[in-house]
Parts: sequence; structure tokens; C-alpha cells
Amino acid sequence: MSLLGNLAAWSAYGLFRSPIARRSKWVHDKTMKLFRLGAQRGSVKALSTYGFLLHFRGTDAASKEQGALYIQAAAERGDAKSQYQTGKLYESGYPPVIFKLTDKAFAHYQAAAEQGHPVAIQRMADIYSNGELGRDVDLEQASFWESKLGQKTGV
Repeated sequence: MSLLGNLAAWSAYGLFRSPIARRSKWVHDKTMKLFRLGAQRGSVKALSTYGFLLHFRGTDAASKEQGALYIQAAAERGDAKSQYQTGKLYESGYPPVIFKLTDKAFAHYQAAAEQGHPVAIQRMADIYSNGELGRDVDLEQASFWESKLGQKTGV
């Protein structure tokens, strides 16, 4: 990861969140270029945000596929939000870039949950409560994850 990558990501995120970007196609295009530069330079924030923008808001299949790869790269670098999303991608499959692999889905959900991602924690509880993703029903593990969720939300 480089200083330039972080600077590009920081700048892009600032522009992305500003009201200016919503009204100007030129600013939007420059923001996306900054996100791409940050992602190419290894910024986790840029990989995650740019990946989400491409995958969920991309207009063509190539953009959505590239977005999935950026999300996966952010997940490999420890971004909890991207780990959860990568788990979803592996659970349902997104060919030709991500195939349905339940063990990988489970591993990504678990990694995100261990970092405190609340939706991933709930997913882990559901996996063990219902015996999903090739796991046996394990009410002790389900209770463990539900208690983590309670700690996270303050319940």
C-alpha cells in the first residue's frame, strides 16, 4: 500500500460524500478515477468502496465482475464489510469470477464476525442454528454468536 493510494482514496471518499458529486458527472468521473487509483495502489478503503460501487451500481457485467474482485481483494486485506460481502458472493456464487464454495463463504463470514461485523455475527448464529453451509446444527455455537451480537448492540 502506498501513500499515493491512501491519498487518492481519502480524496475520492471526500468527494464521494460531498453534495458536489451528486450534481456533476465530471466530479463523479474524477472521483471514480481516484477510487480506481487508490484501489490499484492497494488502499483497502478504496478497494472496498470502489468494489461496492462497481459491483452494486455498475452498468455492465464487466463492471460488476471487476467490483466483485475488488471486494474480494479488500476482504483478503482484512476489511470486515468486504469479508461479509465476499462470504455472500461465495455462498450464492457469482460466476465467472466467484464460484459457489460454502467453505470459503463460511470462512469469510467467520472472519467478519470475529471483527465484530453485526450482520456477519447474525449470519454465523443462523448458520449454526439452522445447520447451513455444510455445518451441523450446533446450538452452543449459535448461542455463542447470538451473545456476541447482544454485546455488540448492547442488549
